[in-house]
Amino acid sequence: MFSTEHRQENIRPFHTPHRSLICCTKYKDKSNFQNILDELELTYVQKQIITTRYLSILENFQRRSRNYSYLFFSGHFIITVGSLFVPALLSIQNSDKSFTFTGYSFSVQVYWATFVISILVTIFNGILTLFKVDKKYYFLNTTLERLRSEGWQYFSLTGRYASHNDRQPTTHANQFLYFTYYIEKIKMKQVEEEYYKAEEKVALTPNGNNNGLSTNSAQELYPPSPDQPLNTMISNIPEPVKEAVNSLIRSQMTIEENDKNENIVIIPENKGSIGEDMLNSIVINKIIK
Repeated sequence: MFSTEHRQENIRPFHTPHRSLICCTKYKDKSNFQNILDELELTYVQKQIITTRYLSILENFQRRSRNYSYLFFSGHFIITVGSLFVPALLSIQNSDKSFTFTGYSFSVQVYWATFVISILVTIFNGILTLFKVDKKYYFLNTTLERLRSEGWQYFSLTGRYASHNDRQPTTHANQFLYFTYYIEKIKMKQVEEEYYKAEEKVALTPNGNNNGLSTNSAQELYPPSPDQPLNTMISNIPEPVKEAVNSLIRSQMTIEENDKNENIVIIPENKGSIGEDMLNSIVINKIIK
C-alpha cells in the first residue's frame, strides 16, 4: 500500500476537454494529448513547442472542420429537400382555388412558400459554390485525421517513429525533430492548398539562389526532409545506378583512347599493273601512344 503523500506526489495536473460556445462541443484531442505529453521524457522547451504549435494547429483544424461540417450538411440538406418541394408545390398551386386559410387563397400561400424555398435553395447553392465548402470540408477533415495519426504515432512510437534497429532504440527525445518537421510539412501543405498559388512558385537552388529556372520546376513550399540532407544523398544511391554510371564512364574513356588511333593509306602516284597496284598499295596502321 502506498502512503497518501506518495500518491499525492505522483498526481499530475489533469487537462479537461475544451468546450466551444456553439452547442457546447467538446474538443477532446488537445486535452488527451496534453495528459500524455506530461508523462513523456522531454525537456520543458520541447513540451512547450508541442503544446504551442502542434496542439494549437490541431485545435484550429478541429474548430474549422466542425464549422464547415455544419455548413456542408445544412446547405446540402436544404438544397436537396428544397429541390424536391419546389416542383411538388408548383404542381398543387392551382389545385383548389376555393379553399382558403385565414382569409387568403390556397394558391397565394403555396406561391409564397414556393418563392421562399426557391430563394433558400439558390442562396445556399451560391454559398457552397462561392466559398468552396465541399472542397474545404473534405480537405480539412483529411488534414485533421493526418494530424491526429501523426500525433498518436509519435506518442506511441509506432509507424515511422518505431525502432528499426535494436542497437539504437527510438525515444521521444531523438524523434522530436522529425515529429515537428512532419507537422510543419502538413501545415505548409495546407497553406499551399488554400492560399499559395502554384503558378507563383519560384524555383530556388539548395543554397537559396535563383538561377532563372522556370516556375514549372519549382520546389514545394516546405524545405527538404532533415533525415535526407543534400550532402548525404550520394551515399544513398542504389548500387545498380552506381554500376551503370561507372560503366558509362569507362565506355567514354575507351572511346577517347580509340580516337587516338589513325589509319593511314598510302596510294602510289604511278599506276602500273593490277599486281603492282596491289603490292604498292600498303595499309599501315600506326598507333600513336
